Amino acid sequence: MSITVTNPEGRNVEFKDQRGPTCGLYALSFVLEYLYDIKIPATADGDKTRESLRNKFKKDGRTVIGELYDATSSMADYIKALDPSKIKCQSVACDVTSIIETLNGGGLCMVPFCVDASGKPDHSGIHAHWCVVQKNVAHASRKLADTCHWGAKFLFDLDVLRTSNNAIQDVLESWWGKDKDSTDPVSYTHLTLPTT
Repeated sequence: MSITVTNPEGRNVEFKDQRGPTCGLYALSFVLEYLYDIKIPATADGDKTRESLRNKFKKDGRTVIGELYDATSSMADYIKALDPSKIKCQSVACDVTSIIETLNGGGLCMVPFCVDASGKPDHSGIHAHWCVVQKNVAHASRKLADTCHWGAKFLFDLDVLRTSNNAIQDVLESWWGKDKDSTDPVSYTHLTLPTT
């Protein structure tokens, strides 16, 4: 499943459903193309010769099997280094005001949250997942935004999303069972990618 979103410049950008534990890389691939017209697929889709974010992040020690745990300033700097002439990225605590300001400035936010089976935020503390918050939606009393993940578009209440983000329980990077020596805790803030 996938959706196509038109960016402010009129380019159609596909947000694809993830393959495996790669939601952060699919979110990042979408953001890079949407904001900067940088086309790097999240995964190589079986073509090992094709450069993908998963291949690059694995080679550089930023992921073990495709998962993206890190939302620190170090990861923001790593993302900027993918194309320093275009990309702007920063790591900030998950805050509704910050998200709204980024969206109002034409940027996007990648936010990890606890996802339920229907694709909405919950407060379980488990099932961490990345989404892209794309644009504010006018509402009289709630702060709503269009959000993309799982190759679909959702309408999220930003206060509920923040609460879900804050509920994520710490896990170790070795949770996937690949990197047995890692005991580094995970940082779940959010990444903002403003326009150039």
